Amino acid sequence: MVYQAMFDEVDEGTAIFKCTDDPPSGDGTSFVTYEGLPTDHYLWLVGKAAEMVAGRAPLSETMPKRR
Repeated sequence: MVYQAMFDEVDEGTAIFKCTDDPPSGDGTSFVTYEGLPTDHYLWLVGKAAEMVAGRAPLSETMPKRR
């Protein structure tokens, strides 16, 4: 089973959103970057995990590669 939160679950802290590698910044603030990953990387990664659980992709101990 794979549970991915829906977008309306932001208040619960379980939603997965697209992200940016160029967040806003100001004086004295800094953000962790996504090291150049695509904005939908974590959504894509959950999709790959769901494929593995459903048997549509082979199980792997390594991170899948984006093509």
